[in-house]
Amino acid sequence: MIKRMAAATCIAALAGCAGLGGNNGTAGMQMPGKTPADAAVAATWYNPPSEFPGICLTQFKDGSLRFDGGFAFFNPGRWAYDGAASELRLQLAPTPSLELSHAQIVQHMNLLRIEADRSTLVYGVKADTKAIGLGGFVFYRDTPCPAQRG
Repeated sequence: MIKRMAAATCIAALAGCAGLGGNNGTAGMQMPGKTPADAAVAATWYNPPSEFPGICLTQFKDGSLRFDGGFAFFNPGRWAYDGAASELRLQLAPTPSLELSHAQIVQHMNLLRIEADRSTLVYGVKADTKAIGLGGFVFYRDTPCPAQRG
């Protein structure tokens, strides 16, 4: 009887823990700042069209990220946000030119460092951060991305 109660208590505790950090559809990783209208999205960054078409970077609450309109070679990607350090980590599909294209960190808005061995760019991002620089382009935060066609 004691063994059964211990097993039941253990199962109940595990079920409770599973609900704490699990992704129940719309729950998941958060970013500081505005909450996007789409419950599955944690943040959007948009490089408006100029001499090139607009590029959208979407961070999903499940930790995935996706580029639309350009930079598709960085897909699939993952992201994480460390609130204590105010660091946004974008882990991109391995690209030989990642480190080379971002070597001049001062030219890439809010880029703190490159972890080339992990294909990761680390940015300083707080609730009031307006933009980040990626691949020579400026991506503005909370700017709606146009609807994707096809």
